[in-house]
Amino acid sequence: MGPTGSRNPHKARTEPSGAAVTLSADLVRTPPRIRGRFARGALALFAFLAVTLAAAAPVASAQVLKKLDFETGSLGQWTSKQAMPGRIDIIPSPVRQGYFASRFTVKPGDNVSGGQRAEVMYWSHERAGKTSWWRWSTYFPKGFHPNDGAWNIFTQWHQTGDQCSPPVRFTVDKYVTPPRLRLDVWGGRLNTANCEPQFKHSWYLGRLRRNHWFNFVVKFKWSPSKAHGFVRVSVNGKVRVQRHAATLYRGMGVYLKQGFYRGSSSKTTSIIHDGMQRFHP
Repeated sequence: MGPTGSRNPHKARTEPSGAAVTLSADLVRTPPRIRGRFARGALALFAFLAVTLAAAAPVASAQVLKKLDFETGSLGQWTSKQAMPGRIDIIPSPVRQGYFASRFTVKPGDNVSGGQRAEVMYWSHERAGKTSWWRWSTYFPKGFHPNDGAWNIFTQWHQTGDQCSPPVRFTVDKYVTPPRLRLDVWGGRLNTANCEPQFKHSWYLGRLRRNHWFNFVVKFKWSPSKAHGFVRVSVNGKVRVQRHAATLYRGMGVYLKQGFYRGSSSKTTSIIHDGMQRFHP
């Protein structure tokens, strides 16, 4: 749902990103009893082969629990859509993986359920006590024109119980210059009269770049409690957020929505999504 009156519910306090996780390098044992010029050459060859084989070794694949990646050539993997006719297209290029991606276009006057939007929805049944891993890619083409402010939501986990702002939303923030990608996570008790939650957290995820793929991997432990909820987000391989936070409104679950959702605008804008999957690492 959009803001009430002139109030913008998508302006939130922003905290610095969490520290990135550092992965330790593999240790390679040096072969014993090798000496002289031959030793130096042999060790150099050994090190080269070790690095080459390590790079070529296959990475253990995660268990995919649900594909929402448009590879069927349709929107049939998703539960439903909220869009005006002709605003969601399956396209062969650009794609991040496979053969198809989906382009979402929002035009002036595309008012659907309280805002201008073109979105798909998947009833993911996520609730308190569950842990979810998701990954997807988003591409902001030249034709992407975000609104001023931060009502520019491109992926969200919406609550099941009311029409206030979603507890988890990825948005483009134009309150700052240059515009940046931002994650908002709200939770705890929700005052449904004014849509104010008990807890609010926001993190910047990097500056907006057009004609560029952003690859997201996220983990949510769902809870209305700050002590039990958890958020981990990496963007293009770099961990941007990793901390405890309330991720649900009390007494509600969430479901997934993706596309583009904004306030009123006089501009036509497009965004591309690809490869959405729920998985177990």
